[in-house]
Amino acid sequence: MVLSIEQFKELLENPDNILIDTRSKDQWTESHIPNSLHITPATVKYAVAMGSITKTSPLFFILDANFENETLTYFKEAGFSNIIGYLNGSFEAWQTAGNKHDMLIEVEVDELAMDIPFDEFLMPMDIRTEIDYNKAHIKNSISLPLAEFMDPGSMSELDEHFNIYIISEDGTTNTLAASILKKQGIHNIRIVNEGWAGVELLKQKFSFDSIKKPTITKTDSTKNSFLED
Repeated sequence: MVLSIEQFKELLENPDNILIDTRSKDQWTESHIPNSLHITPATVKYAVAMGSITKTSPLFFILDANFENETLTYFKEAGFSNIIGYLNGSFEAWQTAGNKHDMLIEVEVDELAMDIPFDEFLMPMDIRTEIDYNKAHIKNSISLPLAEFMDPGSMSELDEHFNIYIISEDGTTNTLAASILKKQGIHNIRIVNEGWAGVELLKQKFSFDSIKKPTITKTDSTKNSFLED
């Protein structure tokens, strides 16, 4: 169903309805409707696995105007049975009508490296799996795997005074994570382009920790190891 601006606004007023923006990462970060979840065909499997949407959730969409039919077909064939519709004219129609919109800051890996020593409230948030985090992570980063984002307890220690820099495996899921945080009222967020893959390419700029299992030796091998610049 093609939705007018008025119909779309009515759907926004119902908290049970979930607004999905399937446009590209660059389009969503540049400007998006507040409380929209950035879920694309490439990241929908993560959204389902973590429980942010289900196959029966009432969904309505902001679609890339060039791929409307393809994207809707994908969601239908993936088994989403409660698709309400999409906004006629996509995000441009929303913006042209003068409605409220939001944005998200992107940073490159080298910007993160430069910011760390000078921002006491900077929090690198590593959303990779716990196994990958334990192998190696940026020193003083926190681990919040994407799979745990819908757990209220996992979010309880996050506060607006932190400047959160989201680091995913390769940058694919960082906007999904950011959109979930923003919907939960946490807005002081940046996403790190290329994620951990980018960090590893510039590893000489960072200090790292790894978590190792204790071993019984004559030397102290239980300490965290780290690489420093």
